Amino acid sequence: MKKTLILTALTLAPILSVQANDKLSYEYIDFGYTHSEGELTSDKAGYKLSLSQSLSDSWYLKAGLQSQSADVWPDGSTADVTAQEYSFAIGFHVPTSRTHDFFMDVGYIKFDGTDIIPQSTYGNDDEGLMTNLGLRGRLSTSWEYSVFAGYKDYDYSTYVNEALHEDSNSAVYGFEGRYYLSQNWSFGVNVSEQITGLTSGFDFRYNL
Repeated sequence: MKKTLILTALTLAPILSVQANDKLSYEYIDFGYTHSEGELTSDKAGYKLSLSQSLSDSWYLKAGLQSQSADVWPDGSTADVTAQEYSFAIGFHVPTSRTHDFFMDVGYIKFDGTDIIPQSTYGNDDEGLMTNLGLRGRLSTSWEYSVFAGYKDYDYSTYVNEALHEDSNSAVYGFEGRYYLSQNWSFGVNVSEQITGLTSGFDFRYNL
């Protein structure tokens, strides 16, 4: 599945290259709060930051940082573990109508954990690849939505107990709703299934 999604994204991009949708911006910066339900840990919470920059009418670059912390209890020990996920992707979008786009991202992810206990059920220090496919559109001048599904293919550090690791679901999918406070500022709410579990959050976005 993971290789199929990545190959699909790379293969379809040049075939679908047409004039981009002028109702959606792919140049923005956003910052917000994120929360994931814990299964073998306490709930994870933290912040996220992302930046998107257009390269042309159809292509864009996207970089992101997500940081979350949780309490873990392996072997009777207790610790607060903070784990970051860095991502860098190239994306492609094509309009399905004047106000709606199909998009896809393919990129690199890097995990970085601090205060990780050996055989931890949370936290990782390794890297991998990611891909997302989805739809994004403007429902009106004030409302925007996006839905997506994807896959993250990554490795575990040698000290991680992979069989008991909480972040074991590599498939991702979710939904976001966004309300425009002004021409450039918007507020978004999202719910998704991520490798960190069922995740929800909100963010403020500024269109550059």
